[in-house]
Amino acid sequence: MVYTAGVARYLQIAQALRARIRGTGEGQGGARLPSEHALCAEFGVSRPTVRQALDVLTEEGCLVRRRGRGTFVAPRPEGANSLRVIGSIEDMIALGNETRYKPLDRGVIKPGPAVAKALRLARGARVVRFVGVRHNDAGPFQHVTVYLPEDLGRPLLEEDLSTTSVIATAERRLGLAVKFSEQVITVARAPKAVADLLGVPPRTPLLHFQRTYFSDSGVPLELALSYQSGERFPYRVMLHRAGRRG
Repeated sequence: MVYTAGVARYLQIAQALRARIRGTGEGQGGARLPSEHALCAEFGVSRPTVRQALDVLTEEGCLVRRRGRGTFVAPRPEGANSLRVIGSIEDMIALGNETRYKPLDRGVIKPGPAVAKALRLARGARVVRFVGVRHNDAGPFQHVTVYLPEDLGRPLLEEDLSTTSVIATAERRLGLAVKFSEQVITVARAPKAVADLLGVPPRTPLLHFQRTYFSDSGVPLELALSYQSGERFPYRVMLHRAGRRG
């Protein structure tokens, strides 16, 4: 496995195992993972690093660890809510690959002052806006509005985003590399239009995310504003001390 610099190895291993689990029928469960010793050899890391990766997937509910027997893919009850553990940029981007996106609107617009400031745009600059609703098995759980500078967004206007995200498409299509992101999470009451699309009563408290993605030189690449139902898609972040990373 070729590791990405700057991202903890246990998180990259967890992502590789997560993809493997999905490919072997996570919904049925019961499949036994290789031993920790075998995983250490496969990924070229120490046992503590492998255990951290397994801990992440256990916290997500993807795995069950049985003393004396090994680690198994956990059964996934029909209609069960997803629980996503976010530990890296890759995890955030993977969210778009693991859920379904229904586009509602896209086009070039004049940004408001807050958007222009977040993207550090020059006076008179325009943006490309994407609006849509993201679904999982429990139904619509997130309303998201994404803004990109016009030069980055225009090439993406005809892209199929149904099984991915705007930022993942920008990386693949334009060769961009997201280095870091800044995120602000608050609780906001659902506007009527958003509530109707998510199938919740107006003014229902929802998680509200403001997330900005940056290049390695610190240039803003995308601003995403979203309302998310914590009941349909719980949001969980795991934090580790730097010294414990693999």
